[in-house]
Amino acid sequence: MHKKSPEQATACPLFAEWKLTDAAREFSTTMGIPDACPVAGIPLPDSLVTRQTMPPYLPLTITGCRRIRRGHRFFFGLEAVAGTSSSSLPVTPPLGYFTTLKKMQRHDLPLTPSESLIAKALANVFDRRPQKYHRCRPFLITTDATRITLPDGNLYDLPLGRRLTPEEAASEDLLRDSHAAYRHTRGYECTAPSHTPEPEIFLTADLHLGHCEAIDYYYRPFLPDDTATMDRVLTENWNHTIGPNDSVIFAGDLTYKAEAETVDACRSRLNGTVTWIKGNHDTCLEGTCPSQTLSAGGRTFLVIHNPKHVPASYRGWVIHGHTHNARLGDYPFISFTNKTVNISTDVTGYQPVPLKEILSLIREGEAAGRTAPILTREIPSTTAITTVAPSSYHD
Repeated sequence: MHKKSPEQATACPLFAEWKLTDAAREFSTTMGIPDACPVAGIPLPDSLVTRQTMPPYLPLTITGCRRIRRGHRFFFGLEAVAGTSSSSLPVTPPLGYFTTLKKMQRHDLPLTPSESLIAKALANVFDRRPQKYHRCRPFLITTDATRITLPDGNLYDLPLGRRLTPEEAASEDLLRDSHAAYRHTRGYECTAPSHTPEPEIFLTADLHLGHCEAIDYYYRPFLPDDTATMDRVLTENWNHTIGPNDSVIFAGDLTYKAEAETVDACRSRLNGTVTWIKGNHDTCLEGTCPSQTLSAGGRTFLVIHNPKHVPASYRGWVIHGHTHNARLGDYPFISFTNKTVNISTDVTGYQPVPLKEILSLIREGEAAGRTAPILTREIPSTTAITTVAPSSYHD
């Protein structure tokens, strides 16, 4: 399809671009290296850009920092996975071996046992003065690329399926069309009701209606500040999924500290009989409860907004919101080891999740002895589950 070139095609995670930049900045600050390289794009395999048809979107997973030792020096990068291809995006220039070990040990970054012994010995000799500790936060990002830069320098829009002129690439209207095509293809925007004949129980959380910063911070597939489209899509997704006779447990944060009149208007547009659990931003949401206990499928679930507020003595499954997709390493869609289910809308495909689907996934995972988490819910979740380990990626 495209003429091969020595240059590689690159994908930019459009919705999470700032998140990558922030992660690179934080890592370089932690390591004390001022000349961090900007994260410009994720290199793509030639097999992707030389095929006859392009995918409508390209799943990306950034699993954290990766280090490569070359002789007596280290090179650091962000580990990025596009499809089945892995690459290391440059973040910092090479560092000396002993300098690196000292800094990694000081900031609690992972070391091998032998490296840790060396680093501690060096610290005992050289670091006699109190240190200011700054820990680099671990991160795990799952997102999609919808535009790629081809080897010839042209921009290609994956959801629209065509190259873009420089004028089109800068067009906000065309970007809006691209986002809409992406949401439809990904299943993130429902176009018709899918109610079941029998009443069901659904769960969801963290809509943040009217909150423009949620678009950027949780890299939602909308134009920045376009809360009108975001609110419309999230509300229609709710009503196309949930019928008037269905029950919903909403685990907090309908809006972002909106006044009572706005909150009531948002509530009035949503189908179903809703149990409202109070979130930290629900300042004017009335009729809430702090948590809800749910028994189904031979299991007990505690539904709560913030998973850190679970009582220390509780040992059952926890269904929660609050964390969105910002801490997938700790709070994925389903963690079989920690017995948690994250129902933030940014993790569940911007749609409420049927309780029976959660029960089915837990049952299947436990029967298989599964320990790897399900990072995010796919649509439909039973046919494509995204999983990842810290050093590898599995479809």
